[in-house]
Amino acid sequence: MKERQECDPCVRIKLSFNVKDFPKLKGFSVSSLEESINKYKSFYISRRGKGIPGTSWEFQYDCLLVTPGQNVNVTVRTDPEFMEISKTHFVLDPNTKPEFNFEHFPEKQEITVSLSQGPDATARLCYKDFLCNPLSYEIQKEITTSQNVTLKYEYFLPCLCIEVFYSYRDSRRNSVCPFEKNPEANGLDLWEIEDLSFPFENEMAMQFDYPCSKMLSVFLCEKRKDTCITIPDAKVSVDDLLRIQSVDINPHLCLKVTLKNKTRIKCPGRSDWNVTMDVQHSKTELNIVSEVLGSFSAVMCRLNLETGKCDPQTQEYTVKRQHHNSSNEVHLSLPTSSKGICVQVWRTDVQFSYKRILCPDYSHKHLGLFFLASILAVFTLVLVMYLIYGRIVKWITAPIWRRTVLLVYSPDCAEYKHVICTFASFLQRFLGCDVILDLWDMNTVSKTGVLPWFSRNRDMVAQRKGKVIIVWTKTSTLMYKQWKEGQLNTLAWGDPVNLFGAAMSCLMNDLELEKNGNLEDYTMVFFEGLCDKQDIPSKLRKITRYHLFKELGRLVVKLQETNGLSTSCLIKSGAKYLMRNLISSEKSRSLKDVVNLYRKKVTCGEIAGAWTKDYQSVKCCSKAPEN
Repeated sequence: MKERQECDPCVRIKLSFNVKDFPKLKGFSVSSLEESINKYKSFYISRRGKGIPGTSWEFQYDCLLVTPGQNVNVTVRTDPEFMEISKTHFVLDPNTKPEFNFEHFPEKQEITVSLSQGPDATARLCYKDFLCNPLSYEIQKEITTSQNVTLKYEYFLPCLCIEVFYSYRDSRRNSVCPFEKNPEANGLDLWEIEDLSFPFENEMAMQFDYPCSKMLSVFLCEKRKDTCITIPDAKVSVDDLLRIQSVDINPHLCLKVTLKNKTRIKCPGRSDWNVTMDVQHSKTELNIVSEVLGSFSAVMCRLNLETGKCDPQTQEYTVKRQHHNSSNEVHLSLPTSSKGICVQVWRTDVQFSYKRILCPDYSHKHLGLFFLASILAVFTLVLVMYLIYGRIVKWITAPIWRRTVLLVYSPDCAEYKHVICTFASFLQRFLGCDVILDLWDMNTVSKTGVLPWFSRNRDMVAQRKGKVIIVWTKTSTLMYKQWKEGQLNTLAWGDPVNLFGAAMSCLMNDLELEKNGNLEDYTMVFFEGLCDKQDIPSKLRKITRYHLFKELGRLVVKLQETNGLSTSCLIKSGAKYLMRNLISSEKSRSLKDVVNLYRKKVTCGEIAGAWTKDYQSVKCCSKAPEN
């Protein structure tokens, strides 16, 4: 057999021209420069004889020997110098791999690749296991010495590699894996064990999807409390599935997968067999229910609490389930054990089995019942103490009164609702009132209608000895006049549910029945700058009025009054103490700031500039949390 002869690389020079265009042509001067080694060559080709006019000539030179893997610049000049042609050609080397540089941008999950020299090439990212496997969303990009490329990845793994190769056929590939020793490239978000299956009996197989499988260490382990003890001589195959054969399928026999000192433990969710024990006077009966064919052994043993093992005390007893068409139950009888002796049961037809330990209840469950009763007693005691503690804390931190308050207002504009919501939150959070506000119960208002909703809550306030607080403004006076004349257009006032009209109807009815004391349930408040006393209609001046914030203390005392407790010295003293807290509290200052900001605005259009509508609508309709 003849040995394969390798050819030296060379450059072929070929030139075609028309002799008619060069009548005085004497010859050609040819020069070449090998750039990387700075090697220069030149020679001269002379013309002999006269060519036939009008014909084309072809000049070809084979072969200009060059060194592979570099750029060669060839220049051809005519003599005399009518024309000069220069070309640069890269001489391929079949053993040369592309040389490139890269830059990693982890915050963008990008890698920028640049080509050092040579012809055009192709760059890509891959996961290198035994081969350089492409990414699922792989995009190969062309790269030149003058233009870099940016490659994106999804998971930062230790086997993430950069591969560059020339575009011509059979080019050698240059692969670089720069993140193998990077502690941040652990890929914990990708190497979870996703599924669990048992394709054959006595074989544990777990589906696994991790591109860097050769970097993993997989072991079979036995789970004991919070640890999983590795079982020696148990070899787990790692391919598309994690497999181990001749094993007892049990939740206590697990696969331990380790990568860079990080460990995941995956256990089966079921068992192929189960066993129950019945202790009788003359024997101990084991009932084994098995889904697979196999043999089972049992032995009487004494449990060692320090090691967790059970030391055998008798010989082994064995039973088999041999046929699929037979019952899946087998029975095994052992002699009656003495106190402190347990039974250990395991499969003997597989190489790796979990030994189950069953200990009889010699106390006939009396000890267990006593233990259960003790736990229930302790739990009940803790629960009672917790409830008492909660009541004490609530009694200390919350006011000793709690009033139900139904808040009524006129919808001056969308921004005015912020003042109402802030005032309602102040009543609820700081004064401990149970506030009813339509803005906090819009679903019920829309379902039942505003008049039934208001009437029901009005009756509830009367039953609980609460208060209906009407917040009055100058706009309320205008709406009241239109309501009396039957010309109130609620849509024009931004009140599609007509809460103000419903409240006035109930109020007029109570005014007519004044002798029944219904007006005691009403209280009217107005903020300084938003309303004056003369703005309140004369017919409504029978209702108790409070000027906020000047008469905030009187309002607090009014809300403190309960059914069986009048305004005593104790309540007045508590009101004075509460007033001092109100004046210095952040919630009081917050309410004042909101009112002052609203008062400074001339129109609702100016207020709309102070608060963003989207934010205001959310804040106004969000109910304040209970104390």
